[in-house]
Amino acid sequence: MNKIIVIVGPTGIGKTKLSVELAKRIDAEIINGDSVSIYKELNIGSAKPSIDEMNGVVHHLIDVCSIDNDYNVYDYQKDGREIIKDISDRNKNIIIVGGTGLYIKALLYDYKFNDDTGKDKLLYPSIFIGLDTDRDILYDRINNRVDTMINNGLIDEVNNLKSHYKTSRVLNSAIGYKEFNMNLDIDDAIELIKKNSRHYAKRQYTFFKHQFDINWFRVDFNNFNNTIDEVYEYIKKES
Repeated sequence: MNKIIVIVGPTGIGKTKLSVELAKRIDAEIINGDSVSIYKELNIGSAKPSIDEMNGVVHHLIDVCSIDNDYNVYDYQKDGREIIKDISDRNKNIIIVGGTGLYIKALLYDYKFNDDTGKDKLLYPSIFIGLDTDRDILYDRINNRVDTMINNGLIDEVNNLKSHYKTSRVLNSAIGYKEFNMNLDIDDAIELIKKNSRHYAKRQYTFFKHQFDINWFRVDFNNFNNTIDEVYEYIKKES
């Protein structure tokens, strides 16, 4: 089979746009690698790709279960490997994109849930692409992204979910949702979402750099097509 393309990076850096444009160029289907986008009800705060953003590209493991279910990394590993086999059997290329490093590692490596010793073995030939930028640029993008979520109705989404799923684990743990369950006023909750998102981006970088052999690309936000072309040329060379 062809090498799997894995696109990682912190929240808000452009992974979705890159993955869709590459998928159209290399005839690929996309497997979601974000633990929150798995849930049907989490839309605005998860920043999952819209139908328009998917642009006709087939996406897997998005909206696969309800937040009253406890979908975990083991479920993701099992489902994701079945999807990899299905896509490969149809002679299509595969792109995995997301920011949940543990999910991606469990999917692609010989990852044992009860064994913390030793480096895990990569099970699938893969090319790891990482997106990077200056921290001040990234943090500005994260802050603006949260503001956009608020303007798009995040508070209404949270209030509606809280009235139906009070005991949902993910609703009480996911950034963008849990902050509204802390008895804070709205402005403080919004600022906490921004702070938690920035801290999460730091943790994402740490995990990616320690766990994966990544080829890093600095994003050209002024002309994102330059980034798409640069990554595409690299993939052609490495495949």
